[in-house]
Amino acid sequence: MKIVIDKILDENIYFSTDYGMAKGIWKGANRPIQKEYYVELDIDGLYSYDNVFVNNTKEYQMRIIDGKNQLTLLLLEYDEDGCATFQLGDSIIEIETAYDERFYALMNSYITLFVEKINVYDENL
Repeated sequence: MKIVIDKILDENIYFSTDYGMAKGIWKGANRPIQKEYYVELDIDGLYSYDNVFVNNTKEYQMRIIDGKNQLTLLLLEYDEDGCATFQLGDSIIEIETAYDERFYALMNSYITLFVEKINVYDENL
């Protein structure tokens, strides 16, 4: 995913994408600077069915609300291990969930969830 780093506070970065703004933790080998990067996003945490909301806008979004990232993603796949595969533009993001068969009904829907921690890995190492 293409991002532009707007602000750097130690290992925390604030960045812009085609879908909005977010904050994350930089996991690259080199200290980031305010410029464009191609990155992979990794979301920590275990999410439950009660943590997600169907979004009727049907578009990808990234926002910071009350210090947390709000992401709207397209749910592509879900498996019996609780691994949810989402699409955010041209990027694929896997998120660990507590298995709940109700997730299957949400496939091919845009889902909004609040994310505490996004790890950001530089793809150009």
